[in-house]
Amino acid sequence: MIDLHIHSTASDGSFTPAEIIEAALADGIDAIAITDHDTIDGVKDVTEAGIPHDLEFITGIELSAQPLPGLPGNGSIHILGYGFSIYDRALNQTLTTLKQARADRNPRIIQKLNDLGFSLTQEEVVSLCSPGQTGRPHIAQAMVEKGYVENFNQAFDLYLAKDRPAYVDKYRISCKEAIQLILDAGGIPVLAHPGILGDHKTEPVAQLVERLCDLGLQGIEVFYTDHSRSQTEYFKHLAEKLNLFPTGGSDFHGTMKQGVQMGIGDGNLHVELDLFKTLTREIAARRKKNPDLDRLETNLLHTFKKPALLDQALRHSSYVNEMQNPAITDNQRMEFLGDAVLGLAISTTLMNKYPCMSEGELSKLRAALVSETSLAAMAREMDLGRFIKLGKGERLSRGDEKHSILADTFEAVLAAVFLDAGFDHAHGLIQTYFKSRITTAILPSETEDYKSLLQELVQETGHTPPSYILSGESGPDHDKIFEMTVHAHGTASRGIGKSKKAAEQDAAHNALKLLNHPLQ
Repeated sequence: MIDLHIHSTASDGSFTPAEIIEAALADGIDAIAITDHDTIDGVKDVTEAGIPHDLEFITGIELSAQPLPGLPGNGSIHILGYGFSIYDRALNQTLTTLKQARADRNPRIIQKLNDLGFSLTQEEVVSLCSPGQTGRPHIAQAMVEKGYVENFNQAFDLYLAKDRPAYVDKYRISCKEAIQLILDAGGIPVLAHPGILGDHKTEPVAQLVERLCDLGLQGIEVFYTDHSRSQTEYFKHLAEKLNLFPTGGSDFHGTMKQGVQMGIGDGNLHVELDLFKTLTREIAARRKKNPDLDRLETNLLHTFKKPALLDQALRHSSYVNEMQNPAITDNQRMEFLGDAVLGLAISTTLMNKYPCMSEGELSKLRAALVSETSLAAMAREMDLGRFIKLGKGERLSRGDEKHSILADTFEAVLAAVFLDAGFDHAHGLIQTYFKSRITTAILPSETEDYKSLLQELVQETGHTPPSYILSGESGPDHDKIFEMTVHAHGTASRGIGKSKKAAEQDAAHNALKLLNHPLQ
């Protein structure tokens, strides 16, 4: 049993990503996708925390797009995306725009409600959304809690739904943009819940799907909580006819969608694991055949005169071992060279920037900047992971997310740049890559990676991955203090910092002390 349509607190659900993982395991679900509305924050949280080995996981999102003229749409066409890279730059830039559009919309809805005689504030609504983004479901929940309506559905039916007195239309990208964003990020775009777009017997739903196929659509959600048996059969045949991948899910929203449970929907949903396996095999095959290195070169700010150098830099030893071709070499020697190039470039930059620092301080600072954690983070910013050539075993164990593989490949790529264009060019690029990190650099004693230590501890003891929640913030916008709470190993610990990441590290540090962990 699988569920490829689940929402977390990153959009409008009431479960944190960690709670969803725990619940899925408890319910015997074999594979899931978190498909939050217009955000991948929940997916990132799960990926960074680590996914248990006994649960299959695929990246997901649900994008709201403008309806196609003259075809069914109900205000929005929802395009699901599966198996894409969460570090794709164009996707993340678009999601930032959508998040801001949603934030701009909420005050207008609240003002309309207040004009109708209610008394509601933005702060009251935000208090209901945990660390996720705020939307209409939270406004509805606030109305319920203040006694203005009897339940969530009534809030929408009377005030918040389209054509209701407090409705404010939201910014949407086009269907073409939504589909292309997912394709460019390496994923499979899928039409969500086609059965709620209109009656396929009387409305041109099939024509809508065909038009979306012309735009690049590659799948359709056949199995869905609110689909009748006849609808499921209809969309199953339509998927076969149009050569679309069939998917399925509950559209679980926690307490904000009563009667819908993970994995089984309203009790009549069952999606086979084979469907998930088909998706993941297709995604793996596409990455192997069409790595789209032009996109990687754009991220690296370097176009190779000798593309073979980049190709070699991306070959992990597991991939070469499976090839069993002595003419094909892995990237380990290039990693060795790249480490030296990086060390020299960073050393030169630090000496010029900090002329008064001692040799010991410079060494510690360089070590922090070129640590495995730091280089892996840099690799993720460049979306390097999806281009690494891995053997089957490493792919299945999510090797493209491992710190060690990302950091080593990043160094190999730097060697490829050096061999392609010389040290001066490589040095200039390294300065560009590390500019923000060097500008804000502090000594390692202040940057200990306690999150990783805590993650390793809970993995070793078989506990649920740590869950970090924003529990407070104070101070002016230019000088905020954040408070984070981490739940791990049956404990809850708080931490503070000038950024959310710093507060998370402090919370993890406090949790490790509480658990009597020998801090390193």
